[in-house]
Amino acid sequence: MIFFSKISNKAIFICIFLLIFIKITFYSLIKNDYLSLGLGGGNDSDYYHGYALGYFDIAVNIWPVILRFFNDLGLYSRDGISYLFLFLNIFIIPFLVAKLSGLNFQKNQKYYLYSVLLCLIYPTLFLYTFDIYRDVFMVLSFLVGCLIVKKCLSRSNFISFSYFYILAILMGLFLMALRPYLGYAFLLALAFWKIKLTKKRIYFFSFLYLIVLFIANYIGVFEGLTEYRSGFEDGDGGSTLGLDFSNPVMFIPNFILSILGQLFGLYITNPLAIALFFIETVPFIFMFFYILKNIKYADSFMQFLIVFFVLYASVWLIGNDNLGTAIRLRIYNYLAVYVCFFYILKLKSDYKIQKVVKK
Repeated sequence: MIFFSKISNKAIFICIFLLIFIKITFYSLIKNDYLSLGLGGGNDSDYYHGYALGYFDIAVNIWPVILRFFNDLGLYSRDGISYLFLFLNIFIIPFLVAKLSGLNFQKNQKYYLYSVLLCLIYPTLFLYTFDIYRDVFMVLSFLVGCLIVKKCLSRSNFISFSYFYILAILMGLFLMALRPYLGYAFLLALAFWKIKLTKKRIYFFSFLYLIVLFIANYIGVFEGLTEYRSGFEDGDGGSTLGLDFSNPVMFIPNFILSILGQLFGLYITNPLAIALFFIETVPFIFMFFYILKNIKYADSFMQFLIVFFVLYASVWLIGNDNLGTAIRLRIYNYLAVYVCFFYILKLKSDYKIQKVVKK
């Protein structure tokens, strides 16, 4: 933390500018076939394109329906949506994360720039801008939903609170249409955001939650998830952990191994996994434990994000065994941690300023 605080804002800004330049250049080279990435035009993107053009009639989620709607209006373009995703990835999503963190460019400039830089460095989401994958759109929808929740929980007036709460529920239903368990976690977090968290309560709730998961698995609640571990997500690729959740006795050890291997990225199988571990996971791990250490700063919005983090991760950590898919699924967990981390930094900074002013 001390090292990063010594880096000048100008240096961080230059890094942001260089990253944007590199991303646009790399994107242009891929799109013009000077380089080959092996993502565009494969897997679910071909299906989405075919549905948009009317070649398929069965929609697996609402994303291809949206694409067909724009195609019927004459506004659909596969490349055009890909360019839009690049714009969202570079110029919208990083600044939405900063806004959710409560950062102000004038008052919290260094934290603001670091937040933007961190989102721009994140490689996985950038890879899904090369075609019409739903991931970028889902991330945007999730962040907008979180923004609505934040506005809702900051309202003291009942009418205003109710208005934004209803909007948040509608956004949760929309997220369910995009990816059911993403929306489910969002909606349940809306219901349990009042859970007060302390260090002692976190240990207690963690133990209690593992017991609840064990019982739920034992009575067959997760039978559908465990049956489809290898194909829980519509994309496929990468290696598998090989964990078997069919044995109830081994559920908790396997669940912990799944957390370590998929969420914390400790199951490394190739050079790409090593690169992703240092670029994506190392900052996440540091922020994760920083949040636990400073959990006393958690307000209602942070409580919402923490509950969402736990519920959403629980589903895909049980239902997914594909490491390539895990990188795709954990984006929302990582973003929730990013927001909480910078949110705490901002609150601590404001608290220090208030102490100085009182003196």
